[in-house]
Amino acid sequence: MRDIFTASTQYNDFKGTVAADRSDGELISDYLNSKGLSGENERVVGWRLIFSENSGQEISHPGLVVYLAPAEENPSRIRAVELQLSNAEWFKYFKRFDLVMTVNGSDFSGIEIDGPHYG
Repeated sequence: MRDIFTASTQYNDFKGTVAADRSDGELISDYLNSKGLSGENERVVGWRLIFSENSGQEISHPGLVVYLAPAEENPSRIRAVELQLSNAEWFKYFKRFDLVMTVNGSDFSGIEIDGPHYG
C-alpha cells in the first residue's frame, strides 16, 4: 500500500523536501469553513499539490488536496478535500515556503554552493 503522505511520481527523477510556515493573516481553515468544506471539530493536517502528464504548458490551477482530521490527538480517519485554487491563491496561505529537490539518489551534503541560494 502506498504511503499517501509521501510524494511520488511515475519515475521520481527528482526527490526532496518541503517546509512551510502558515500565514499570520490568511488561514486555510477560515476558507474551508466559509465554503462549508470543513466541520467545526476538524483541523488541517496536510496538503498535496500535484499535477501529472504536463507536456510543457503553464499550470495555473494544479491539483490541490487538503487533508482534514478530527481535533482529537490520534485520529483513526483523515478526510481529503479537493480544492480549486490558483497558484497565487494557494500561496497566500503561507508566510514562508521552501521546496528543495535534487536528482534522485544524489547526495550533495556538505558541498559548497556557488551562486544564489536561500535557506
